[in-house]
Amino acid sequence: MDILEQKRRVIATAIIAVVLTGIVIAAIVATPLINQLHSQASRSAGNVADAKTQNIQAILDQHQDLARQTASRSELGRVMSEYVNGNLAVGVARTFSRPRLEDAANIIDNLAALIRYDASGEELVRVGPLAASLPGKITLPGGLDFREYRLANGETSKPLLHASGAIMHDGERVGTDLLLFDLSPLQGALLTNTWSNICILDDARTRRVELDPITQMPEVFPASECLTASERLTGDKQPRTFKLTDPDGASVLAFMRPLGDYNWEVHMNSQVSEVYAQVTNDIIISIAIIALLSLVAGLVVWRSLQPLMHALVSQTSEIARSTEELRLAHQVFEHTQEAIAICKTDFTIVRANPAFLDRAQTTARELSGRNMMEFLDAGNQDRDPVGERLHRQLIAEGAWQGEIWLRNPKGEVFPNLLTVSAVRNNQGQISQYILTFSDISERVKNEKQMARLAHYDQLTGLPNRAALENYLQQAIEQARRSNGHFALMFLDLDKFKPVNDTHGHPVGDELLRVVAKRLKHCMRSGDIVGRTGGDEFVVITGPLNGDDGARHIAEKMIATLNEVFQIQGHTIGIGASVGIALYPDNGMTAEDLMREADSAMYRVKAGGRNNLAYA
Repeated sequence: MDILEQKRRVIATAIIAVVLTGIVIAAIVATPLINQLHSQASRSAGNVADAKTQNIQAILDQHQDLARQTASRSELGRVMSEYVNGNLAVGVARTFSRPRLEDAANIIDNLAALIRYDASGEELVRVGPLAASLPGKITLPGGLDFREYRLANGETSKPLLHASGAIMHDGERVGTDLLLFDLSPLQGALLTNTWSNICILDDARTRRVELDPITQMPEVFPASECLTASERLTGDKQPRTFKLTDPDGASVLAFMRPLGDYNWEVHMNSQVSEVYAQVTNDIIISIAIIALLSLVAGLVVWRSLQPLMHALVSQTSEIARSTEELRLAHQVFEHTQEAIAICKTDFTIVRANPAFLDRAQTTARELSGRNMMEFLDAGNQDRDPVGERLHRQLIAEGAWQGEIWLRNPKGEVFPNLLTVSAVRNNQGQISQYILTFSDISERVKNEKQMARLAHYDQLTGLPNRAALENYLQQAIEQARRSNGHFALMFLDLDKFKPVNDTHGHPVGDELLRVVAKRLKHCMRSGDIVGRTGGDEFVVITGPLNGDDGARHIAEKMIATLNEVFQIQGHTIGIGASVGIALYPDNGMTAEDLMREADSAMYRVKAGGRNNLAYA
């Protein structure tokens, strides 16, 4: 055998060995890669199921909270207690309840009916768009539920969400408010892609709530058609994830999630082929790359007699790849919507992209050599958001993220989410910082709007019940520390109901807005006036030097409300009954003061109205 044949055999053997080695490596690498990618895909699908469940539970919690709020008024508890104890006729209880329920029904968007029951479960009054069409007797559900009813016209109603709130007085249940809602808020939460399915299934496995495939609206169906109806959550209601086969023989990934304390669960199914579709593509690409690398390695062996050419080719390829990466990085830096700046370790700006220049309203020439601290404002945080403490954190962890305000040359500031990343040199020392600014102006605006909606009455703009409770607790703490005095006043408008009945609710709403303005003009700088609902207002005074200070404020409010109102062309006269509780004479807790002020107000009501009374 000549030397050339031996060389060919050696080269052929080396090429085969390299290729086989690549195949073995591909198999070894692919196995954990497949498991890892499958796990990631399953977790991603599970995160979707968790997000859907959280969305559905938030909607259910919101409607349950509406039921509790409707039943939580102290005046309602007192009236229902008197009715339950036989001190109040049923007609009076109904007369009291109906206008208040109608007011509540008018401000709840998707309310179908609102029904009030006494302590024995007998219905007192019902209001709402479907109140007259629903059956004459509707039993109270044991908890949050979905039901359908035969309407007066013979048709079946759409499924209705049932949420109830207990009416309490002195720790005793004296009645129940049942709110029936249409399911339109659940439509978006139940909407999925074509290869997934989601439903809400009851614990008893008798019913499920799911989008109708034709109308795409939530409907109640038998639970037997749910693929996972036979499965159960564990005793501690831990989420479950498992695989099943659907009636068509397709493999599906099933997710079961509990809905908090409700007797319902969220079941979501996704076709395995779709969940793992991208995973399969990634695996094929990875194996193809490894196989290609094996062939390349074989060619390298074959070309081993030309090492210089191979080295030059490899070097050229590496340079081209690096050049392409640099080009792509440059394109991202120049065209991304995120503002990016590169700084030295002392935060002297080295370079900034066009998005930063636009947001900071400056130019590259003006920016050269300036320090980033000139553009940052910490708002309510430390005045030095990237000072020594932050510098130590960047050295230890290599990154920092927080909210700051970006200031332009005009002095205007805009909220941003700042991410600071450290760039280290070959010795591991920090050489530069990369600062990325994400505009969060819309989010901050929405957060402020949400905070206002949560603490202020939408009709009058006054603090609502939740805000007043906070103000009252703050006033108590301040008075306790300073050994001071203040007054809590409950004000109820006299002759307000006839205004609604005679002129309509728009006139009544406008009257409440004008009343709120007049009451604010009666307040001192440290006094607070708010509205708890209906025609009821609450005043928390600032520190008082004596009891006469509270009387002066109350008399001033009564006098200004006795002046006639001109509302939408109508001349309207009303009055006000004011109950006053003094801290600490009439109570040292919020509950005691509210109870005493409420009681004093009702004494004024009983004694002829349009006056004031101390507890």
